[in-house]
Amino acid sequence: MKPAELTAFATARVESRAHPTRGGSVPRQCVLDASGSGAWEKVGGISTIARMLYHLDKLGIEEVVVLLSSEHGLKGLERWTGGLRLRQAGKDAHLSLAGNLLSMARLDRRFLYLDAAHLVDPRLIKALAAASKTTLTFMDPRDARNGTVRAGLLHVDDLPAWAEEGDAALARRSKPLFPSSIDPYSPEIRGPLTPYFLEVRSREEALEATRLLIRSQQKHVMDLPAEFIDPPFENALTFWLCRTSISPDMVTLIGGAVAFFVAWLFWHGYFVAGALLTFVVEILDGVDGKLARTKLQFSRFGRHEDVFDYLCENSWYVALGVGLSASTPGNWPFFAAALLIFSDTVDNVLYTLAGKWHGKSIDLYRPFDAAFRRIAGRRNIYGFMFIVGFLAGFPLQTFILAAVWAAVTAAIHLVRLIQFGRAVARGCG
Repeated sequence: MKPAELTAFATARVESRAHPTRGGSVPRQCVLDASGSGAWEKVGGISTIARMLYHLDKLGIEEVVVLLSSEHGLKGLERWTGGLRLRQAGKDAHLSLAGNLLSMARLDRRFLYLDAAHLVDPRLIKALAAASKTTLTFMDPRDARNGTVRAGLLHVDDLPAWAEEGDAALARRSKPLFPSSIDPYSPEIRGPLTPYFLEVRSREEALEATRLLIRSQQKHVMDLPAEFIDPPFENALTFWLCRTSISPDMVTLIGGAVAFFVAWLFWHGYFVAGALLTFVVEILDGVDGKLARTKLQFSRFGRHEDVFDYLCENSWYVALGVGLSASTPGNWPFFAAALLIFSDTVDNVLYTLAGKWHGKSIDLYRPFDAAFRRIAGRRNIYGFMFIVGFLAGFPLQTFILAAVWAAVTAAIHLVRLIQFGRAVARGCG
């Protein structure tokens, strides 16, 4: 260890006692190393350092000390700080990382360290913050053998040995944490996903990280079109939109405009054209959510998007009833429209009750429910039926079939909600 580093360590030990961590498991402070150019590469339209600041704020970190080289400052990061308090520290190129940490003023005894030139799953950051002892996160066992310090929960008492003996010494004193060590189940996507953790040092790596991030937004337990047909189109469009100023709300509004144009087409008897455009609405509906989660752009409008979607979809059914009645004697078109709207509304109410009563979607009750979700009546399934049936020349029959399937779906979900409620009451839920 250099003499300057020894002096810095003594200073840090004295100053750190005045800044104890909070009583909870989450450390108060994080050191974010943004001295490398990779920290400023944009992944999903946002620099990796900004993305880390967003997740640290959500985690409850109070202070972030940003290690910077001479060519970078904190300008442009204000919108991502939330409740964080940022403090800038220059990184001395003549000192090791441990030496820079030792020379840092007001360093807590226990703190997070993150190299901002990485795309880190927030679940990994949360696991680090909850660790009880010094822990380093590695990409895999091979990365652990190299001992590269990328992210960790550190303690000031570990810094002298690290500064004197190198990364290997810190690795020996630390508990390793791998992405594969964490429970892969993600409530956000309703299924398993191994946490991502990769280095971003170049523009090419940033583009690859963006593709990975978009793919990680794909939800599980979906209907067949959303699971097998839509993802390539959604991911390609989301990737392109990440490089523009177009927001998720803009995509939602564009999708709404297309949806109401579909209703206009149905109303005026252009059934095939309207059916084909339902696929465009389907893709845009998937894109706005993926874009919001990738660009970390959430809004009040986005939180109530389901209501907007409900109005758009039911405008189709009303329009089909009117459009088909012009060429069909009797009241079958209006009967089908009323049945589909009623069944769809009941189904939405059942989903809402399931969330309030049991804290989960009906689709997640049992394997049967997840499997039934693939074919259950909903907009994507009806849209697929419309495309096939209308192209085949049977618009009325297809519409009636969709309405009947909507009623069957609502009935099955009602039965499943009652059955699961009884199972919970018996302690078997």
